[in-house]
Amino acid sequence: MNYTLEDVKNFILEFTELEYQFGLGQFDSSITDEEWENLVAKLENCYSSEFGYYEAITVYRDESLMTQEIYDNNKNDLKKRRLFLIRKYKNPKFGKGMYDTDSDVVFSCFLGSNTQKVLEIYYTNTSVGIVNGELKVISERTLNHDKGLDEIEWIYNKRSNVYTEDITIKKDGTLVETLRVFEPKHPTWIADYNKG
Repeated sequence: MNYTLEDVKNFILEFTELEYQFGLGQFDSSITDEEWENLVAKLENCYSSEFGYYEAITVYRDESLMTQEIYDNNKNDLKKRRLFLIRKYKNPKFGKGMYDTDSDVVFSCFLGSNTQKVLEIYYTNTSVGIVNGELKVISERTLNHDKGLDEIEWIYNKRSNVYTEDITIKKDGTLVETLRVFEPKHPTWIADYNKG
């Protein structure tokens, strides 16, 4: 299937909404077990099974944490991750842990934080690929905070299953198309957002 940047944008917006609902729902006693299980299944379906991150998404909820106070505190701090930018690359080089991903294309989706009161910049580079004909989250890199705010560098956590199983993007490939969605609020990121 030949997915457009608009298709990827819609996929990511649905994914970040599901993430947000999951973050709220784990403390929300008004959500039935069936509704919760459906939400979890939809969120898990956004991930490639090789990525493995979806395994951290659990159906189990601790009823002792479903208090109004915990729910309100969580709701006040949590926000949906903002989509800033999507870059489409041709001929990327994938790590050996990516089995079913179409090796011809990858989409880098730059997402903000899921917490309130942080700088409006992108903190993660979420890679979306085509797995068995469907869009899936296949890998995710995070910002190297050691670089401060003067340089953007994407890294994998060396202790994560992503790194150890080589579910990584070795090389992005050739940039062929960009979709700008929301301009970040820092000069380093504005320059990155506008390049290419």
